[in-house]
Amino acid sequence: MSAAMSGPRVAVLRSEDRAAPLAGALARAGAVPVLCPLIANELPVTKAQRALVAEQLTALAEGHFAWVAFTSVSTVRALLAIAAEFGTELTLSPVTRVAAVGRATARSLEAIGVHVDLVPSSEHSARGLLAEWPVPEDTAFAAVLLPAADLAAPSLRDGLLERGWRPVDLVAYRTVDAPGDPGLLLGVPVPGEASLAAPSGLESLTPPLLADALAAGSLDAAILTSPSTARRVAVLLDGRTSATGFIAIGPRTAKEALAHGLRVDAVAETTDPAGLAGALAARAAATERKQS
Repeated sequence: MSAAMSGPRVAVLRSEDRAAPLAGALARAGAVPVLCPLIANELPVTKAQRALVAEQLTALAEGHFAWVAFTSVSTVRALLAIAAEFGTELTLSPVTRVAAVGRATARSLEAIGVHVDLVPSSEHSARGLLAEWPVPEDTAFAAVLLPAADLAAPSLRDGLLERGWRPVDLVAYRTVDAPGDPGLLLGVPVPGEASLAAPSGLESLTPPLLADALAAGSLDAAILTSPSTARRVAVLLDGRTSATGFIAIGPRTAKEALAHGLRVDAVAETTDPAGLAGALAARAAATERKQS
């Protein structure tokens, strides 16, 4: 993609392993993606920590859990990587039901042959999952495996506890400041997933230059795909006000951004790249209506 292309310049702050699909969706919507990964996703540091994850994957395959909930594509990829390291696979017992936070996560599971029983019909978040999560039919079989990032909010776990389930937290990967440790970065794609490499030919910014561009308003928008990304932006701005508005992937990310003084112009209706691109388009349409 030529840097001379017209269209709104939109900063993609997502980790490199997740940037390609979002950048592609933005380009198809007429935007010019500008890459600046602020966070990276890494596997647990020690082999002993990864072995604990592998043990829970064995328990999952043996039917020890009534449900398992996947809250990101990165979780699926981390579990695939750990399973491969320990010579096993990500397989589920027929007695275990599967929840996915959104369509992209559901597609990644279906690509490896995992049937998904629950995807929220409206809000793709922990709150959306809880709104449609059933009550336990058998309190003796009510364990729910919750593999997620180390910084995952406790809202899903707490909500399940209130409903009579027995959630089991499992740190599948870590969220760190980019660029991360090359030896621990998530590098196992889901079958059928787009290339993990950042798209070629796109403009990129270092974090300090990103902060300057946000403060100067030389970017038309920036995409926040997690609360940790919002916090990282606030640290980079170091007290400066961003003249650039933000598109948030969901309500929790929007709340975190607002708490750090970032202006949120739109919140995506769905958490996949198409939903984020749609939020950008909706913001542009709203701006045009105000100006007309």
